[in-house]
Amino acid sequence: MPLGFVGRLPTSMIIIGVLTLVTHYHGIAEASISSAVLAIATGIGQPLIGQWTDRSGQRLPFLLLGPANAVLLTGLVIVNAADAPFWAVLVMCALVGVTTVPVGALMRVRWYSVARTPKALTTAMSYETVADEMNFVLGPAIVGILASAIAPEAPLIVSAVIAATCVTALGLHRSVPTLAQGESRKKAPTLARTFILVWAAVISMMFLGSYFGSMQTSTTAAAVSFGSASYAGLIYSAMGVGAAITALGAVAIPERISQGTRIFVSGVALALLIPLAPFAQTPWQLAGLLFVFGLAIGPASVAMFTLASRLAPKGGDGVAMTLLGATNVGGVAIGAASAGQLLKLDLAYGFWVASASGAVMGLIGLMAALRYRGR
Repeated sequence: MPLGFVGRLPTSMIIIGVLTLVTHYHGIAEASISSAVLAIATGIGQPLIGQWTDRSGQRLPFLLLGPANAVLLTGLVIVNAADAPFWAVLVMCALVGVTTVPVGALMRVRWYSVARTPKALTTAMSYETVADEMNFVLGPAIVGILASAIAPEAPLIVSAVIAATCVTALGLHRSVPTLAQGESRKKAPTLARTFILVWAAVISMMFLGSYFGSMQTSTTAAAVSFGSASYAGLIYSAMGVGAAITALGAVAIPERISQGTRIFVSGVALALLIPLAPFAQTPWQLAGLLFVFGLAIGPASVAMFTLASRLAPKGGDGVAMTLLGATNVGGVAIGAASAGQLLKLDLAYGFWVASASGAVMGLIGLMAALRYRGR
């Protein structure tokens, strides 16, 4: 659990670290494109890594990808510091993305042999969501502190160190799930079949990602208007605090309230609350609003992973969990790119992208609640 907690920190640090670094060297519009490329590449790589773990276990992917990702993160810092052409920055962002290990998703798979009842599984998913959200508190805060106190390059260097140490150590740890005796590669379900079964969780997670991407970009732009892009990580971390609180409390929600209903309520709350963000006049006011927004995220995130775990086909656990991670970062790309372009017109438009993302997420939750009623 400690290795899994620290090992997922780069996931929360890299995107906003890239936003901060590229904004410093190239500007906010280029930074939004860079983060979108990174997110798309991560979205492509994660389900492939998940399928790899379903077919061969988690040990080899962790041992190979941890050091590779560390090297590429270092290379991304170098091309920015060396004032290389912008296309080189985008290439490095893509390579970093496809080699990023979805630690949080694959840690959830390790719980399956331990959490043998629906309530226990929900509790495990709640813990993992709390761990994710605490990382999304600590990650952006660490980015903000390192970028402000040392240099814009420092957050990605720290991420590289974590990838080389903790991710590799997770590959060696005895908790690594192995294939059952006699299990063949052919028994692992395809990406398409897994997606069809867990569609509701996957699509709702994509729009949650779009919310994250648009909020990250809009928060960075707001931080610039407040005086420094380095404020962005600290402001954004407030949302993770709120999400962690309600994710921890998700275990107390009665089982009769379906996972789809939880997603629906959270989405509607986000859609209605986010339009308040452009009215913030100081970093503290914006951080306070993001804390309130975060309260709606925790139960939804737990619900999406719990729903996916219950609907996933046998042998497709890794693919199901990483599909959620992939569509989340894919949504981040959509939200970041959309908000980044609309921010050229007005700051409020970036936050409106986040509001629309919450509304669609709620709609998918409602569809899931009706589709799986009584199941």
